[in-house]
Amino acid sequence: MGGIPDIRRFKAVGFDMDGTFMRTHVDYEKLGLSDIDVMERHGIPFDEIDFGDSIKRPRYPIREWLEAHGRGGEFPSIDREIDELCTERECEFVDEAVPFPGSAECLEIIRDAGFKVGILTRGSLEYARRALGPLFDGFDVVMGRDHSSYDNAKPSPVAMREFAEELGVEPGEIIYVGDNVTDWQSANGAGAFFIGVRTGSGSDELWNDCDPDIPVIDHAGDVVGLLH
Repeated sequence: MGGIPDIRRFKAVGFDMDGTFMRTHVDYEKLGLSDIDVMERHGIPFDEIDFGDSIKRPRYPIREWLEAHGRGGEFPSIDREIDELCTERECEFVDEAVPFPGSAECLEIIRDAGFKVGILTRGSLEYARRALGPLFDGFDVVMGRDHSSYDNAKPSPVAMREFAEELGVEPGEIIYVGDNVTDWQSANGAGAFFIGVRTGSGSDELWNDCDPDIPVIDHAGDVVGLLH
């Protein structure tokens, strides 16, 4: 496992939310079917569309299929309908969301150390607001997948670049903490410094497979021990 470089180069600390900053309950299998369920409602044949091999299914192939069949004008409303269904499914058990040990406590320490602090999640902003509850206002920025185009969300590095812009820093000035390969891909692709956690889907084995030099901590809040 690697270490953190010169801390003086950094100006912000960012966290993934689900599985990293918060312990949450989301039916990811049902959530992952949201686009397919909406496509079925609108007579769009899932099996005829090539979504490629991305770790997360993109939306642009739906738009391209609609355009190829003279239905391009339907995409904005269908895109919005998918987002609304995703948020509904994300929020099904949102009352069970709790911060991992040390998460809430680390915010004041990070800010007192002179860093900005934010959440970058693939969840919607509404879901993040409800999951974080009173902690929401403790962040300089909370950004969800609906900040811009869906296909800009993690694992795209565009998400991290947009997050940096909202924080008022450069991507390379961000320490980003996550539990998922999508978190690492977005951070690494944009030039942010990534730290993995052992909560959520994170594990030593996962991070070693991604990059043996990734620093790994037990909980997101443990990042404060690396800021000195």
